[in-house]
Amino acid sequence: MSSVLTWQDWPTRPTDFYLAPGEVHLWCTSLALPSATVARLAAVLAPDEQQRAAGFLSAESRREFVAARAILRLILSRYLGLGPQELRLRTNPWGKPELEPAPASSRPALTFNLSHSEGLALYALTCERAIGVDLEFLRPLPEDELEQLAARYFAPSEYRTFLNLAHEEKRAAFFRCWTRKEAYVKARGQGLSLSLSAFEVSLTSDSPPRLLASSEDPQAPQRWSLLSLEPSPSYTAALAVEGHIDHVEYLRWNSHEFSPFAT
Repeated sequence: MSSVLTWQDWPTRPTDFYLAPGEVHLWCTSLALPSATVARLAAVLAPDEQQRAAGFLSAESRREFVAARAILRLILSRYLGLGPQELRLRTNPWGKPELEPAPASSRPALTFNLSHSEGLALYALTCERAIGVDLEFLRPLPEDELEQLAARYFAPSEYRTFLNLAHEEKRAAFFRCWTRKEAYVKARGQGLSLSLSAFEVSLTSDSPPRLLASSEDPQAPQRWSLLSLEPSPSYTAALAVEGHIDHVEYLRWNSHEFSPFAT
């Protein structure tokens, strides 16, 4: 499974704001928004999010955080039938954002994850299971730096595979492996307590995205699905979902389609 179109070609609305069992909705958007739009988006943030935004020293990082979190609220609000300011978000003990459980709710629990890099953001949503997404800008790193990073963070078998690749394949393979590993770690929601070298993923261009092995959970490869995609020629991304992925709907958030104050 992979996307063929770039994110600018994805539809701006899903067939329905409903997630069937086994389904994933993947939203993409640019965070390079006009200052006036970012200011309007800031109004939907909770006080703790506004406080966190104020802590960024870089104005660009602050704008990107505000836009990413506000758009998250706008997207979630459409699925839950609530105003974006009404959503109650929290972080788990390792810092992963999640929705507070609704008391006596008959709705399936909505789970999500987000990632943003260099002005682009991805939001992954599903129901009743863990999910993680990672997006990376394909930075032009020298080969020796890629090898040093792979030696430090990859599992031994991944590192050996990486070293055996041709020079022209290494940058794509590095980011392919990195995003798959990060998406899985984010889905697990355990932060840095889960070492990137404790599990193995596929990384060559001719191998499908898979979790191959895990030293801390030998049954994990049978329980998890991975998906790779390229939302733009300059980016690569990966999705990790507990269980089988039956269908992915690729969607584009458009500031003209969604008002910050629509319910």
